[in-house]
Amino acid sequence: MGKEFTEDDRLYLQFLQNNISRMNTNSTQVKTWCMAIVAALLAIFAETKNCLFLLICFIPVIFFCILDAQYLQQEHKFVGMYNDYINGKENRPDIYAMPMKSYAKGLKCFFKALFSWSVFPVYGLLVITLVILLCF
Repeated sequence: MGKEFTEDDRLYLQFLQNNISRMNTNSTQVKTWCMAIVAALLAIFAETKNCLFLLICFIPVIFFCILDAQYLQQEHKFVGMYNDYINGKENRPDIYAMPMKSYAKGLKCFFKALFSWSVFPVYGLLVITLVILLCF
């Protein structure tokens, strides 16, 4: 059978699960805020026909894209820690230890997270839409 977990182990895993859920929620909220701000700026552009509002739209798109990638990177680090602990690859010397530095490769890398399927297509489509609007 599998590894027997103590109450401390369960609390540690619950702590990791809570962090994973929080990073996922933050990522969703970042996308929501970005869409709301861009939609408001596009509504102002539609009313005024001032291209400055289209250019201003790029600022929140870039900012929220970077923030979203950061949340996704952190989420993948916590998932890696969780999986390693469950599979017995990680031994915590201290109940409060969070060895985040050892989880900086693969999808846990910022640039991999930035170009992942949950970040890049959303913000890429926004940028393409804004460029098309600027051209017409």
